[in-house]
Amino acid sequence: MSDYIAEFIINIWVSFLFLILANGKLNRRSFRYSYLLQILSVLVLAECALLLDVMQAPVIIKSLTILLVLHYLYTCIFFTFQISNLFWVVIFCIVELASKFTATIFPVEWLHTDADGMLTDYAVQSSVTILYLLTLTVLTSILLCFSSRAFKLSRTEKIIFVLLSVLCIVIENLIVAGQVNIHTGSPETYADLLSAICFLILILFVSLTIYLYHLGIEREKNIQLSRQQLLSEMERKQYDQIISSISELRYLKHDISNHLDTLHALMVNHAYPEAEAFIRDLTATVNNNHYILASGNSTVDSILTNKLIQCKSAQIQVEYSVFLPDNIPLSDIELCSLLGNLFDNAIEACEQLPETEQRSIDFSMKPFQNMLSIAISNRTNGYYRIDKKNHFLSTKTIEDTPEHGLGLSRIQSIINDHNGIFNIQPTTDTFMIQILLPLKRKDELIE
Repeated sequence: MSDYIAEFIINIWVSFLFLILANGKLNRRSFRYSYLLQILSVLVLAECALLLDVMQAPVIIKSLTILLVLHYLYTCIFFTFQISNLFWVVIFCIVELASKFTATIFPVEWLHTDADGMLTDYAVQSSVTILYLLTLTVLTSILLCFSSRAFKLSRTEKIIFVLLSVLCIVIENLIVAGQVNIHTGSPETYADLLSAICFLILILFVSLTIYLYHLGIEREKNIQLSRQQLLSEMERKQYDQIISSISELRYLKHDISNHLDTLHALMVNHAYPEAEAFIRDLTATVNNNHYILASGNSTVDSILTNKLIQCKSAQIQVEYSVFLPDNIPLSDIELCSLLGNLFDNAIEACEQLPETEQRSIDFSMKPFQNMLSIAISNRTNGYYRIDKKNHFLSTKTIEDTPEHGLGLSRIQSIINDHNGIFNIQPTTDTFMIQILLPLKRKDELIE
């Protein structure tokens, strides 16, 4: 009974080490009681490993079962749309095998410990177990020191990686188990041969893993470059839309004189019903196609005009307050990108709400203590994705549409370029973004 308890404690420690590694490398889902679920998963994994030992399951069955259970449990806790999830599961399995190899073979090969004593002597067993856990802890700590970088693999590469990973883990388990059996009764030449094979397979797998890792990093760089190009195109389109809106406003201003002449003629001829109908039609046309803002900045007026029209089409109520100083620190392109992305994110969040719920956006832009204050809040369904660095992720993946996921990162980039402050306040029903940007100094305005 004491052996089972000791084995269970060892399994708990191994599962706990992977839990630490996973929290350091993977993006954890944001939900209540996530840490409680992780603790339960540690106990489930430890119990599963103990049951397989008690049942004396074959090495292949045990290896595959542990790998599947490990991957499934942490799929429930961490986002699984990335190959990095399985990557770190496999890496930990390899590290665990390397620790087991060190603890079981090192004393026999280099310290000339009696192999039979490893199976019968309690003191030797305890020393081997401590060496195994210590080695695994040290290797896991080393893995945590490596930076986590996003990488992408194609579907074929993912399949190859999974098959090779499972194959290598099974082979390593078989070899480690075979070495123990050989040392208890077979000639040492076979043990040396198996040790060499185990070492070569381990080197081969590590080399392949490093290659795939760097391949994935390069692919991720290419994706990031493509996203930057797409972002530039989106900003240019928004800027062109602003120019188009300015032209429409100029045409409207030009047409006002004609409208006034027509209205004057109707009034002179005492055609009051026709004049009233003309005013009503003109007002409806202006309300449907033009929200005339007069903040003093044509870029801000145009982008907000376009977004207000979008909000009206989506049945979103908008409250806005705009008071602009002369020394705005942003260029027209940056203003267009910043305000456009803020409103696009808010509109998208409101559109995810049922039509029966209230859709609303509150926006303000004004000077505040030598800073430009920008605040926007919108109703939301309360579902957020957050990575391990507490950065908000898009609720839609890059596979849905290429532009998703670029908004907040672009906003953050603009704010960082101007040494601003960026604050996000999510709640169960609202999402607020507050921005503070230093205003230009007088000498900067002169330049």
